[in-house]
Amino acid sequence: MMNLCSHTAYPSLCQPFVRHITNPRRATHRTIQALEAKTKLALAEAGKYKNGNQAITTCYATLSDAIYNLANARKSIRKRNVMAMNTYLTAVVSDYGACVDGFIETNQVNTVQNVAVDLRKISSNCLTLSTLIS
Repeated sequence: MMNLCSHTAYPSLCQPFVRHITNPRRATHRTIQALEAKTKLALAEAGKYKNGNQAITTCYATLSDAIYNLANARKSIRKRNVMAMNTYLTAVVSDYGACVDGFIETNQVNTVQNVAVDLRKISSNCLTLSTLIS
């Protein structure tokens, strides 16, 4: 059985989403779904604190963009349009990266920042999984 997570940069963050899945398309789809759910929770958390904190306000906006891009990536995978899916997933990695960068620039560490770091890592794994689709 092929371990898809061994191809990713963060295998320990990959395994919970793709346990017992050997099909890269299914693994990517499952990870996109998990990212959507986790991003919606992070967006709600960021929404509580965005007023008065520019880094969280920026993160809120980029998390909103990530949800849009994840939905389009999910639609693309269903249509078997791998090129479009990879484009959307690349945008998702960038969205989370912009969120994390805002916290780094302001030397902030908080729950929103911690979640954004994990989301960026999981999205990087997801993009790697998508490249395994043939």
